[in-house]
Amino acid sequence: MSNCKNGFKLFLLLFAILILAPFKSYSYDLPKTFSDLSDAEVASRVDEGQKLFKANCAACHKVDAKLIGPPLANVWQQWETQDEIIQWVHNSQELIKSGNPTANKIFKEYNGSVMPAFAQLSEEQIESIIDYYVQAEQQGLLSGNAKAPAGGGEGGATTALAKPANNGWILYVVIAALAFMAIVLSSITSKLHTVVGDKIGEPVEKQPLIGKISKKKVISTVVILAVVFLGYNLVNGAIELGRSQGYQPEQPIKFSHALHAGQNKIDCQYCHSGADKSRHAMIPSIAVCMNCHKYVDSGPKYGKKEIAKIYKYSGWDPSQGMFTKEPKPIEWVKIHNLPDHVYFNHAQHVKVGGIKCQTCHGNVQEMEVVKQFAPLSMGWCINCHRNTDVQFANNDYYSIFEKYHDEIKKGERSGVTVKDIGGTECGKCHY
Repeated sequence: MSNCKNGFKLFLLLFAILILAPFKSYSYDLPKTFSDLSDAEVASRVDEGQKLFKANCAACHKVDAKLIGPPLANVWQQWETQDEIIQWVHNSQELIKSGNPTANKIFKEYNGSVMPAFAQLSEEQIESIIDYYVQAEQQGLLSGNAKAPAGGGEGGATTALAKPANNGWILYVVIAALAFMAIVLSSITSKLHTVVGDKIGEPVEKQPLIGKISKKKVISTVVILAVVFLGYNLVNGAIELGRSQGYQPEQPIKFSHALHAGQNKIDCQYCHSGADKSRHAMIPSIAVCMNCHKYVDSGPKYGKKEIAKIYKYSGWDPSQGMFTKEPKPIEWVKIHNLPDHVYFNHAQHVKVGGIKCQTCHGNVQEMEVVKQFAPLSMGWCINCHRNTDVQFANNDYYSIFEKYHDEIKKGERSGVTVKDIGGTECGKCHY
């Protein structure tokens, strides 16, 4: 009986591992090269580098095209050493201030757009992202074209790489096999126990394995596993509740930001005039549209169809060249939404902080239809506050922070982050 119980306990342990296997944590302690690793190890490590890339880099970088930052195809070859890349990721502004030529070249090329600092990433994690990208580029896994630099690029790896595969099923097969073995061994030990009992005159009642299992134990085990599984999914679902990253609704008028802000170079604040003056960036009124479209009655993409809608909302009669009806507001669909208990001030970020619109909204000048680019989560905002340097120089708004100004003059401090001036205090955003 005791052997049977032990076998059942082993079975429950293996079953629990099977259920909880998807929740295992991964280590990102990866080497700089893959030359001494097996194909399976390479695939595993590339997978980890890919996870880090998607979580930290993909929002601002594409493979073969500019986004917020430069395209990452062969980007590693632009730097003298891998240490420079690590410094750049940890704090790009520090590297720029040090006079690094590559850092300053990138900064100027992207019109002074500041790359957020990722101080939370360890050197090993950054190296894993580099290794993932170099190796994947060699096999054309990212862009569909094998266009690797000779010699493996900065990562220095030259080993051929198979396409990373999802090998999670192997774990399930192994665990299932072990569970089957546990049941078989439990059955064998039970039979041996019966034989030994018969020989020494202590007959053992023969019962099927399931019959010996207490219903209470079964129910308790199922309840515990269900609570763990449902609890994990509940927490994970709650974290994502209300997030709308990637939200791209259809608007009442097909307005192309790529045409207006991109091709025609119209400044964001011409239409969103409150961005540097008030809490709200403001949606432009129909009168702002008519400043141009009194004279522009056709477009290169939609012709006169969409502009006719503007005339209808504004009450403009193009045949008479005058307003003949009362204007009506255009019912634009709001894309970027924050919870009611969150305070956000555009002017504080745009005017005082010098933050470019693209930092939060993405490359709007390339969007035919605008979408929510950033997650706008609390963690995303706090991380930015922790790593973003405040524009202290020649900024009267921060003149009251005399201590920081003195420390900068003495060389005791290289910069001041938003966190240093209270940017992570609860009351700054929640009121």
